[in-house]
Amino acid sequence: MTKCQTRHPKGKDIPWTERRSRDVFDDIPAGSCYYDQKLGRTVHKINEGGFCVLSQSDHVIMTTLGSCIAVCMYDPVTGVGGMNHFLLPEEKNNADKNTYNMRYGNHAMEVLLNEILKRGGQKKRLVLKAFGGGNVLSLTANIGSHNQQFLRQYIVDEGLVLDTCDLGGDFPRRLAFYPSSGIAYVKILRRASDLDIHHREETYRQKAVQENRNSQIDLFQEGRT
Repeated sequence: MTKCQTRHPKGKDIPWTERRSRDVFDDIPAGSCYYDQKLGRTVHKINEGGFCVLSQSDHVIMTTLGSCIAVCMYDPVTGVGGMNHFLLPEEKNNADKNTYNMRYGNHAMEVLLNEILKRGGQKKRLVLKAFGGGNVLSLTANIGSHNQQFLRQYIVDEGLVLDTCDLGGDFPRRLAFYPSSGIAYVKILRRASDLDIHHREETYRQKAVQENRNSQIDLFQEGRT
């Protein structure tokens, strides 16, 4: 497996278009798309629990990451590719096996993989790139590491190819992925306003944990006679 690069505060960034302290991306709701004049591309924005699969050469998928991980997956022959963005490694107490909570890595990876295969991709040709998994807040000090461990094991279990990864470190990232070519760009974020990313992830994490607890309570009540 490809050795992952670990990010540090003074790490060198992959080339990126320079932006102002705050740009239009910050104000676009997750799940939306808009035309970016600087990139000359239609941008699809995803957040925690989101995913997007495309094949258009003039489209790009973007997200911001703290302790979360985003996996970019594409088939270089068909030009079909996509990105997911998961918050936690695995959901182990899902009462309904036909439902998918995309905040969890096991569901997010399965849905992304299946969607690319449905659009003509072949598993043996798929190339993966992974980003994020940082230790960005004391409240989530272990979440990034757990996400990394899950992803590495998933890739081994599924026999997939990890081409590039940029995981760990102490700062959030901005990620842009061009699905038709498989090119990805990442930028380390150091602005004070990026603390919003940390708090947003923590809010989603607490919500996911509470939903999991409620599911277990429901199962117990349904099992009573």
